[in-house]
Amino acid sequence: MERDIVDYLLDHMVKRGMDIDILKGLIREVGNIAINTSYISLKIVNERLEYLGWGKDVLDEKGLQLILLFLEDSGLIKVKWQALH
Repeated sequence: MERDIVDYLLDHMVKRGMDIDILKGLIREVGNIAINTSYISLKIVNERLEYLGWGKDVLDEKGLQLILLFLEDSGLIKVKWQALH
């Protein structure tokens, strides 16, 4: 399953204009944010990424979810998914 997630993530981010070579760094940064934060949202992650110099609104909801799914599938983080009401 991990390979499918990576392929889908790569495809999605390239379509959004991201260079594949910097995607590893983005995944690492999102992982660090997730590890050091008890609650994750698209707004929080994008604000922290902007603070770190990645630019404004680097991720969309799908990109964030794919990265979190990859990190969880890799055993690096544990995500408690919550549906919005």
